[in-house]
Amino acid sequence: MLLRPIPARADGFAILADMGVDNRDGSASIGFNISIEDIAPLLDAMQSGGEFEVTCEAELFRHRPAFWSSFMGKAVYTCQMISNPMARECVVRDQRGTHTFPFNTLRDNLNDFWTGVSLPLVPWEQIERNNLYKVRMAFKILRTNMPQWISKPLFFVTWDLIPETEYELTFEY
Repeated sequence: MLLRPIPARADGFAILADMGVDNRDGSASIGFNISIEDIAPLLDAMQSGGEFEVTCEAELFRHRPAFWSSFMGKAVYTCQMISNPMARECVVRDQRGTHTFPFNTLRDNLNDFWTGVSLPLVPWEQIERNNLYKVRMAFKILRTNMPQWISKPLFFVTWDLIPETEYELTFEY
């Protein structure tokens, strides 16, 4: 397997790590961790009352020599992070439920929370032996509570914590 990040920006404080494909519950699934490497930018945004959406979008392709790769399936993971600066805590919500983490342990709690995320892509029967496959992942953290009166006139300024960053994982089965 080959994991190749294609970063959109070198100063990202969070990355996708430990990507892998496996047969989970009869589906070809992409597993990964979201790892917070530097908590300072996230903590600054949380202390100022930020609300963010973490999005990981995965697409699976089968590589065909002399042809374009064929699209096989797609899955999306989303997670909302809502800051409560008065209580000095962050509410994190995804399909697994809602959790509240204090600011002083936010990095460790988020790294634990985002360990072992798995997205089912296609039924395992669609994966054929002796073929080359590629998973393309897009990862971003977008601010969702930016007022229109600020974001419209300053459309040329990005308010996102991490703009879309692409990762590729190539594997043969």
